[in-house]
Amino acid sequence: MMYKTHLLFALLISLLLTSFLNIESKLFFIILILVSSFIPDIDNTNSKIGRKFKTSSLIINKIFSHRGFFHSLLLPLIMYFIFAFILDRKDMALAVFFGISSHLFLDLLTKEGISFFAPFSNKRINGFIKTNSFVEKIFFIIILLLIILFLSQNLSLDFSKFFSSVF
Repeated sequence: MMYKTHLLFALLISLLLTSFLNIESKLFFIILILVSSFIPDIDNTNSKIGRKFKTSSLIINKIFSHRGFFHSLLLPLIMYFIFAFILDRKDMALAVFFGISSHLFLDLLTKEGISFFAPFSNKRINGFIKTNSFVEKIFFIIILLLIILFLSQNLSLDFSKFFSSVF
């Protein structure tokens, strides 16, 4: 999936989580989920994050390859453990876990798939969506509409009044 689809899906997840969980700093939590949703693509030198951190991306790509360890279940679990138990920041642990997991979930839906159980198994789990395809663009629009719906329900926005006043 493209970075904007990952970003938008992470925003949807963060909005849902902050509405159900008692998070002290919601804005920080949301930002951390959004930033964390890019972490798996550090293994791709052509990704948005890979271009920003070229040297790190190149090293990680050489060691793990694209859609290897950084696209496995182990990464969000290890990051959760580090934040929750070593740094004693359970709120940050949840944000990082869900940010990375949101990325992995979307990449599971792509034709390329991911090695979800790497490094124990290189078997890829994949879906039907071609990256940057028309289907991904439709998926992007659906996520955007869900965010708008969520915000309209939770911010008490009355879109019918808005649209009737415009037209």
